[in-house]
Amino acid sequence: MKFYIETYGCTANQGNSEEASAALMEEGHQPSALEDADLVIVNTCVVTERTERNMIKRLRQLQGDGLVIAGCLPVAIPGACVDIRCRSRLGILSRPVALEIGAIFSLDHGPRQARFGAEQRDHLCGIINISEGCTGSCSYCIVRKARGRLVSRPPEEIMESIRALIRSGIVEIQLTSQDTAAYGKDIGSSLPILLKAITKIPGRYMIRVGMMIPSSAKPILGDLVNTFGDEKIYRFLHLPVQSGSDRVLESMNRGYAVEDFAEIIGRFREAFPDLTLATDVIAGFPGKSEEDFDATENLLRQIEPDKVNVTRFSRRPHTPAWRMVDMPQHVKKARSRRLTKLWQEMAMNRNRPYLGRVLPALVTETGRGMTMKARSDNYREIVVRGTPALGSLKMARIVKVNPFYLEGAAQN
Repeated sequence: MKFYIETYGCTANQGNSEEASAALMEEGHQPSALEDADLVIVNTCVVTERTERNMIKRLRQLQGDGLVIAGCLPVAIPGACVDIRCRSRLGILSRPVALEIGAIFSLDHGPRQARFGAEQRDHLCGIINISEGCTGSCSYCIVRKARGRLVSRPPEEIMESIRALIRSGIVEIQLTSQDTAAYGKDIGSSLPILLKAITKIPGRYMIRVGMMIPSSAKPILGDLVNTFGDEKIYRFLHLPVQSGSDRVLESMNRGYAVEDFAEIIGRFREAFPDLTLATDVIAGFPGKSEEDFDATENLLRQIEPDKVNVTRFSRRPHTPAWRMVDMPQHVKKARSRRLTKLWQEMAMNRNRPYLGRVLPALVTETGRGMTMKARSDNYREIVVRGTPALGSLKMARIVKVNPFYLEGAAQN
């Protein structure tokens, strides 16, 4: 059987799709282009209303007896896709779900085909989902309905998946979940304990730790900072704040204050002055006054993030925020533009000092034209001129900067 997986949304969704693809390939099924596929799996996202509309539109384009709808949409809003013709509607993709799908379709398409050989790679990055669900109850979040409460994967299962990635040549391992800092709370472990175990695995690779919620990160802050000192862990922190106003954070039910968020960043930056910091902000949350918005801008100026994921508030069904009075779209758009302009100005200022420096660059992806993409020790993206080999470690002189990445020339 030939299969095709189309993935939308977060890194966790991408990790689920990679796991499903690997499971199907191990059973002898063959990945293919969309037009040649017997089975089409769409791993959906439903985080905003606009995303939901785009999902429905795409599913209608692909509908047919070979379509399987998976991911957050059929779980969080099952009524949204009932009129779309498909083979089945499933929840979050996983190895067991993928094997079940493969077994069903094998009955239609006869014996399993020969195992598909290694395809030409364009990157050496692998995603490992360390847990599903979270411990929070944010008032605006529909993902909680789709993914449920925290379920941490057993450490040895994670370790074996990482060993397999390393054996296959992967050099960047991305640990992801809805909240990596919550890992282990349900099984008597913790993220620092997991990271210490992972870094003992032999091999040349780097670990990127995914998004952490401040309320989960603060109780383990000391151990977390110490663990990030390992040379195999990128000095990169993704810590979403969502608002710079304590009043709004309380309305969001985020479980932390601005002071907690700032303390975490302060501790990390004290230990790692060259830390790359990413955060998230929601523009136009209901009841957010101009004073609250000013507080958010002021917080961003204070912490000077390297990247801000700005999202306009979107009312989602089955959430407390659904009942709140929404802001006009023009207000949300205006605030979103202001926040985007602000963080890009700060990102440019933070990248400018790299001009002329020589940085170690781990080549992880192919780029456009005669370029490759690489990462520095602090996870700065470096577009390297020329075509150094994937997986190689080069020294790159930074010759140009912009708010989003550095440009470098590989040194001989």
